[in-house]
Amino acid sequence: MNKISGNIKVVLDKHGPLTLRPSNHVATGGEGSVYVIGDTAIKIYMDRQKILWNDVSRKVQFFSANPHDFVVAPKGLVTTPSGEPIGYYMPFMNCEPMARIFTNDFRKRENFTDNDASVLIDRMREIVQFAHKRNAIIVDGNELNYLVMHKCANGPEPRLIDVDCWVIDDHWPPKVPIMLSIRDWHTKGWNEGSDWFAWSIVSFQVYTGIHPYKGHLNGFKPSELEKRMKANASVFAQGIRLNRAVRDFSVVPGPLLDWYFATFQHGKRTIPPSPFETGIATAQIARTMRAVITATGMLVFNKLYGKTNDPAIRIFPCGIALLDSGKLIDLSTKRQVGTTRSRDCEVVKVQNGWLKASFNGKNIRFSFIDEVGLNEKILALNLKGHKLVRYENRLFIVTNKGLTEVVLKVLGKKPILSVSQTWGVMINATCWFDGVGIQDTMGAMYVIAPFGNNACAQIRVRELDGLQPIMAKAGNRFITVIGMDQNGNYRKVELTFDKEYRTYKVWQGGTDNPDLNIAILPKGVCATIVNDGNLDIFVPASGTLNKVHDKQITTGMTLFNWENKVLYIQNGDVWSVRMK
Repeated sequence: MNKISGNIKVVLDKHGPLTLRPSNHVATGGEGSVYVIGDTAIKIYMDRQKILWNDVSRKVQFFSANPHDFVVAPKGLVTTPSGEPIGYYMPFMNCEPMARIFTNDFRKRENFTDNDASVLIDRMREIVQFAHKRNAIIVDGNELNYLVMHKCANGPEPRLIDVDCWVIDDHWPPKVPIMLSIRDWHTKGWNEGSDWFAWSIVSFQVYTGIHPYKGHLNGFKPSELEKRMKANASVFAQGIRLNRAVRDFSVVPGPLLDWYFATFQHGKRTIPPSPFETGIATAQIARTMRAVITATGMLVFNKLYGKTNDPAIRIFPCGIALLDSGKLIDLSTKRQVGTTRSRDCEVVKVQNGWLKASFNGKNIRFSFIDEVGLNEKILALNLKGHKLVRYENRLFIVTNKGLTEVVLKVLGKKPILSVSQTWGVMINATCWFDGVGIQDTMGAMYVIAPFGNNACAQIRVRELDGLQPIMAKAGNRFITVIGMDQNGNYRKVELTFDKEYRTYKVWQGGTDNPDLNIAILPKGVCATIVNDGNLDIFVPASGTLNKVHDKQITTGMTLFNWENKVLYIQNGDVWSVRMK
């Protein structure tokens, strides 16, 4: 085993020598590290023996003769200056992790529809067919090995990575990697049927947001995934209890839903129909709420805004709601204060109005909205950025130099936009979420956490090592993260910091899916809905927890905060909720 650290001098077949620096690092996993230079990604194995086991030289030849647009294939070997093979290079893909596509948050923010899901799943199906027609077995087609390009002109496209682990023409390595959550326990070894089973697990989550062997079922503990898979005790079993955050199974086309039922509940292994094959499902689907709550009266609900033809999809902490049409509504006055063409936008409160920033994938645009006249003025800023990040009411841009804060001041009547402090981070190796970044420093995970009025901390968090971060959210002295481990289990890690973000307390636990439904208030109080019928209100700094039972609470409510108020969106309407 070779430890990867510091600069690495390598030679790319057909391209020549180059140096891989820590700034080029993207991620480190079980097999090795991935770096990126320009439009090329480079995988360096920690265990050089696996280059021989995976027969990488042969894989380069195979994919050169059998290219596919949806497969990120090795283009050539990477060696040391002395000629020892240590990895391979491939095209770099700037995509979303597949598991993020499972979440309701992603669907709402990106307007990802059921038809988009069918397009994506049909193209994933095409990849499996492509492999089998060429006498290849994918083996480990789990969600971490799929990426998604979701803003393509003809609909979302998958990108399958780690194809060096494919088995071609029965050339099997001594060890076969497989994520336990997609393993076919009813098939001896691996074959085309086990590939389709893995496809079924991942594609079902694209439609519904839940693994087909999760949810509450009598006779099984939440951690007994393998036991349920072996027993064919799926979400189609009688007595299954699911939260309302799980998307209704009716979103799955009829013939494919019947195929899922036969696959998960009866262990059948056949080739799936296309998602675009029409017909009515014949399977009898039983689905109930996870919890039956009759209590009510502990909470006060107030409707703040709602239009049936233009639903709200997001609420910013400054009290601005983003509607599906792109309109921005001030919840305090119910007036429209602006518009945005991009859903990738942020709004913060500034002197005499609001600062709006939007990103169209290439350029970041800023504008000042006057709270009196509601006039919108475009602002110029000579700063090229790759991502918008907002922590509470602070706005940041991810640039080549790091995380740069942007501030606006009004001098007289003239708004002036300027750059404040920049904090250095490993841009290629950092995933950005709601107010927080998670950086993979050669396998050691760090949290990039803005806090206070002008500070930003970089904290080593060993509890995140080995997890692929999927969702995260930050608030005052509190950060919650959902990541996936190497067995395909979702893990929730909650971090509570001291006032200076030097030390933290941690809570860890399992969760059914990667959705994160929480409002974090500036005063340090959090509200979250994990199960239908329960609103959990807690103070991380003190450990105080109050579980409020109310039949009106469902996981279909998406929580937000407006300053220190808890808000939620349900069926496109904006509501507030508070204790009596």
